[in-house]
Amino acid sequence: MGNDGGSIPRRNEMVREKQQDEKVDRKAQLLAMNFFCALSKQPLREPIVGDGLGRLYNRESILEYLLDPRAFGDGDRICGHIKSAKDVRTLNLSRNPKFDQTRSSSKQTLSFDDQPTAQFVCPVTRKEMNGNLPFEFNWRCGCVVSAQARKEMADLATCLACSQPVEAKDIVPINSLDAEVVDSLRQRIDERKQAKKQKSSKPKSKSKAKRQHSEQDAQPAALSLAPALEGKGAKKAKTLA
Repeated sequence: MGNDGGSIPRRNEMVREKQQDEKVDRKAQLLAMNFFCALSKQPLREPIVGDGLGRLYNRESILEYLLDPRAFGDGDRICGHIKSAKDVRTLNLSRNPKFDQTRSSSKQTLSFDDQPTAQFVCPVTRKEMNGNLPFEFNWRCGCVVSAQARKEMADLATCLACSQPVEAKDIVPINSLDAEVVDSLRQRIDERKQAKKQKSSKPKSKSKAKRQHSEQDAQPAALSLAPALEGKGAKKAKTLA
């Protein structure tokens, strides 16, 4: 080869180009996931909900999907784990003062040269929620903060936004592309469902036992009153005679 004006790319150059392409694809994916509803592909607008996997949706899209699972075509693939409104949380988001409502409410092409202004920011660090930094929400209260803020704060037992109690299992990373993280979130969804089933079954068994116990207590009482009632009836009959 040679004398043809061409050149053979080296292996390290090919690997470098592939890594750059993957980095660009990842950035584009994160931008889309933080600006558009995962189900309808429309721009995110409040009220916004998050599921157990950390995906973001317009609440109206989820309600439409629950009414008609075929409404979006690929709904089962995207959010087949959402069976009711209890499988999502309405998010408490902090508005970004710099956000241009007119620009972000319309359909736009995400560009790396022109970083779109995010609608929301972390209430602690004021960093924009645009996909560049990891964010997370509390499954109990729905408050959204940056992962950086929670790591920097000494008190991890309460929500940084509303001060409600929080446990590590309640923290849901938003739009994570890490396969291991997503798998662990799926496991948490199953654990919540199992805990919910156990919790709902316990009160039923207790109430049933309490009802049976009350019925058993009522029977001896009724029997003990029977002779007295019979005696009163006989005495009354004797008096009339």
